[in-house]
Amino acid sequence: MPRPLLNSDTFWTKVERRGQDECWPWIGKTKSAQGYGRLDFGGKEGVYAPRVAYLIAHPNSITLRSPTDLSIPEFIRHTCDNPPCCNPKHLILGSHADNIKDKVARGRQVKWGGGIGSPRAKLSAEDVRIIRLHKKAGATIKALALLYEVSRSVISHCLYGLSYQDVI
Repeated sequence: MPRPLLNSDTFWTKVERRGQDECWPWIGKTKSAQGYGRLDFGGKEGVYAPRVAYLIAHPNSITLRSPTDLSIPEFIRHTCDNPPCCNPKHLILGSHADNIKDKVARGRQVKWGGGIGSPRAKLSAEDVRIIRLHKKAGATIKALALLYEVSRSVISHCLYGLSYQDVI
């Protein structure tokens, strides 16, 4: 027998509703890797709980699924920066770019260009300084790439300011 789909009345039983200005965490059993509540709602599977909360509070304002056009300002943003929160007072709409700006401002996404703080960084700050000195002394990008066992593009980006801008 299939599971019954949640509706707006039963949705709130999966949310710990607290004070008006407090976060209301999703207490349902399914969450994304980032902590957002997930559920089957309105005939759709795997819908994000904050999106449902926003839609219940603002009927017909958005669709259940995030738009595929990233410029459409129908992405849910948390003013509280708390992924499980479903308090409609903490949820606002914005574009995908707005959402990314929020993540960067809150330190949850590495800025473009990376740097030594990036989880994908291949070079240390000291490596970058030495590479820049070697290049000034006449080393080739190819030789530096071989020496540090990275691609030529990593060396180029390091030398010409596309990455590791945080290293002086």
